[in-house]
Amino acid sequence: MDDAEILETIRTAARRAAAEALKVLEEGTGAKEQGRGSGGDISLLGDLVAEQTAISYLQEKIGSFRVVSEEIGEKTFGDGGSYTFIIDPLDGSRNYKRGAPLFAVSIAVARGETLENVFGGVVYAPLLSLEFYALRDRGAYLNGKKIEAKTSSDGLESKVIAVSSPPKASFLPSIFVSRLATHGVALRMLGSASLELAMLASGSIDAYIDAWGTMRIVDMAAAQLIAREAGAYTLIGGKDGNPPLLSLKERVYILVAASRDLAESIASLYRESFGYDIQDVFKVMK
Repeated sequence: MDDAEILETIRTAARRAAAEALKVLEEGTGAKEQGRGSGGDISLLGDLVAEQTAISYLQEKIGSFRVVSEEIGEKTFGDGGSYTFIIDPLDGSRNYKRGAPLFAVSIAVARGETLENVFGGVVYAPLLSLEFYALRDRGAYLNGKKIEAKTSSDGLESKVIAVSSPPKASFLPSIFVSRLATHGVALRMLGSASLELAMLASGSIDAYIDAWGTMRIVDMAAAQLIAREAGAYTLIGGKDGNPPLLSLKERVYILVAASRDLAESIASLYRESFGYDIQDVFKVMK
């Protein structure tokens, strides 16, 4: 398969996964808890059904590959092949459980073992009828139309910025979020990182921040590529300063903005607030 065919394969896998997740939700069983997945979160039946549907389709079309997925963890199919698929079957499970439309199926594909090896991705939000996708060096698309990240050139006070949920029992994230608010930022916390990053790529959000180093690879592997291909400025890093690994254990900080100037303004505010750079977050956050 060439890259375009691989992209079409993961798009179909995402659509099929979403359809099955919606089916069990409508039947009244999708929101039932099924223990905890490999990522540590509570798994819903909808999570498991979506994941199995996506993986089964990939097995049918490709056969051998490696998977990094929220529920089953890291697993090799066949002889491993040359592709790694990074899957969050339902990013925004809490929203899904309550029937809120802010959830998405996220699938990325890579050749290699690090985040920089991702070359294709799809984020599909079925209840919003939004399908974001991208191939490296070929642009980002929403429902078949090319998209670009965009923002105004004025200050922070006009910006819509999404933030991830801060870790428990930590006062530093709360201080930073408060500082953003005092600068007039319209803050959003939608509960689906992949969808928020994809919305940034289409111009609906100006920036996205996880400045606490808690972001999982499965949540953002596809969406960060979509944002990059839409022209967004991205700052992503792991604990050791090397390119983040495609692993369920990996945690990263992430700052993505529609422009470099906006990213620098946010990073500067972070530095002024705490006296250290966002790249040093793992040295400070415990």
